[in-house]
Amino acid sequence: MCLVDDKGAVVRSYGGACGSDLTTMNDPVGLAVDKHGNILVADSNNNRLLVLDPTLTSAREMSVLVDGGLEEPYSLWYDKSRGRLYVSEQDGNRLIIIDHLKDFTATQVY
Repeated sequence: MCLVDDKGAVVRSYGGACGSDLTTMNDPVGLAVDKHGNILVADSNNNRLLVLDPTLTSAREMSVLVDGGLEEPYSLWYDKSRGRLYVSEQDGNRLIIIDHLKDFTATQVY
């Protein structure tokens, strides 16, 4: 994940080598941004959603409490006007819809 300036130069990056701790990701594939500039990343091979702050200096996991947990979250779509997050899974063959989400500050969503 890279933050670039208006000329395309990398200002800051996050993630580096593949891994499973909060400073690394394994197959980040989907992105969504909330009104505060927080970036939600579908970290597919780690079966999780990561929330990165707008400056890419810190991350935390957003727990999605669904039957069996997330299975390779793949793509994200955030409908800000409805407060609805859509999470599709690559191999789980599910579309998870999370209602009443104002931004990505929640640590657990249902």
